[in-house]
Amino acid sequence: MDLRIESEHAYGRESTLRIALENGHTGKTLRVLTYRPSDLDADTPVLIAMHGVTRDADDYLLSWAPLAERYRFLLIVPEFTKADWPGSRSYNLGNMRRQNGRPVPREDWSFTLVDQMFDEVCRVFGSNAKHYRLYGHSAGAQFVHRFLTFTGGVRVNRTVAANAGWYTVPDPDIPFPYGLQGEGVADETLRLAFRTNMVVLLGADDNDPNAPDLRQAAEAQAQGPHRLARGKHYVTRARALAHEMGAPFYWQAQEVPKVGHSDRAMAPFAAQVLFPERRR
Repeated sequence: MDLRIESEHAYGRESTLRIALENGHTGKTLRVLTYRPSDLDADTPVLIAMHGVTRDADDYLLSWAPLAERYRFLLIVPEFTKADWPGSRSYNLGNMRRQNGRPVPREDWSFTLVDQMFDEVCRVFGSNAKHYRLYGHSAGAQFVHRFLTFTGGVRVNRTVAANAGWYTVPDPDIPFPYGLQGEGVADETLRLAFRTNMVVLLGADDNDPNAPDLRQAAEAQAQGPHRLARGKHYVTRARALAHEMGAPFYWQAQEVPKVGHSDRAMAPFAAQVLFPERRR
């Protein structure tokens, strides 16, 4: 799949790129919002932030731009519109299956766009970065943890998945999308994912079993009654599976006190996790 910058709108340190897509995404344009810190140079680290179910990339830019300035990282916020990537199948689940359940070629997954978008944005801004940090909240956290699971996240060096509503547990005995049965994920891919430093960041007050947009299917309920419980279950089960494989495991669950289901409230804590070496 080829990407090319179709247009750019720059205003101060914020810019909007429009990347024209080809192959399985021909006719679609990926809108990418960016924020460049005042001391940007070729070696500035990069964060990709994945928005939630309302596809509110602009709000994520507002939440994260002050943190990009404080921690001095290049911020990238792609927008997966509902028109081009409808429903959870196309976004949260990475466009891995068609509506009829048939598999989509790997090169046409939404997941596959991440590395390619990263390379294109780095080219535009003259960045030497070869790896990036990855964040997602709610539906974005669903995207992020599945991205790691199904690609191995070979170019990701630190990840936060915050307040996902439900998970694809890396269990080969549970049918997809709640597990990996039928997906043929290679052990080496899982080992790469387990070696990635990922914090499943959970709002301690994100514990409403009747919260809006919280999936109530029996398979989701088996992971726990609410987002807080499901996140803990996900890490606990993944740790046990990694142990069975004899694989190193660098994931952890971390609660944030007095925070509910809010990217804006979660972002400052996520930034500390993602950029511990750049606090000032």
